[in-house]
Amino acid sequence: MTARRRIPCFDPPDVRRIARQSLAEAIALLEAPPLSDHAVHAVRKNLKRARAMLRMMRAGLGEEDYRNDNAVLRDAAHGLGAARDSKVLLDTLKGLPERGVGSALQVRLRREHAQSRDELRGGGSTVKQASNALRTVRRRLAEEPADRYDWPVVERGVRQVYARARATLECIQAHPSPENLHELRKQTKYLWHQLEALATARARSLGALAAATHHLSDLLGDDHNLTVLSGKVADTPMAPGARKRLLARIDARHDRLVARALRLARRIYREPPAAFAARVGRRGLRS
Repeated sequence: MTARRRIPCFDPPDVRRIARQSLAEAIALLEAPPLSDHAVHAVRKNLKRARAMLRMMRAGLGEEDYRNDNAVLRDAAHGLGAARDSKVLLDTLKGLPERGVGSALQVRLRREHAQSRDELRGGGSTVKQASNALRTVRRRLAEEPADRYDWPVVERGVRQVYARARATLECIQAHPSPENLHELRKQTKYLWHQLEALATARARSLGALAAATHHLSDLLGDDHNLTVLSGKVADTPMAPGARKRLLARIDARHDRLVARALRLARRIYREPPAAFAARVGRRGLRS
């Protein structure tokens, strides 16, 4: 019996270089105070991209190094979370109709945002520790041989992220909890950064797929912000009628966002993981 010929795939991007470049950009922003809201957002985006690259490097790095590096980047992003989240919640509240309903909440969010922003701009230990930690990971990645991360290694990382997102989507069908929706958002954002990197490595036909995953992560991100905002509404003193109207607005928008997100997610995650990874490789070959 003749063995089936394996279809070759395109050369993957230098995921190590992309990870180190993302970390360098994050470090530069952290070490150029004062940190603006835009800079904090850019740092967190760079860390998310670096973590997406680590997931494509995972099989080559080894599990221990992968887990250690990923934990460092996760913790660094978490330390910046309060400043970013308070700004996002303010923007989310402003986007809701019916002015005046959330005035008490708006005052609270502005106070929390000013406090968290001042803490970061003060050059405290959070920023310094994050910068030092990122430098350590960046130096360690410089020691990794670039040729170790060929297509089989990169493909495995993409497949694992896609598989986890697909499994989460299946859970959501039965249990559309905020936790499951947030997990789908995280994995989709990793997949977006991975496809974005692959699309620049002579795989232009992946651009539409990368754009779709980006849009899905945005929809799920907007819904996550509404969920967090709902919790703030619950423990902020305000008139019962105002709270009820604001929660009704949040619930209505939540329902619309989740419906749109799940329709798109079912299209993106319709294939088994192995078939998806093979299709990504073939698209690279044709470009």
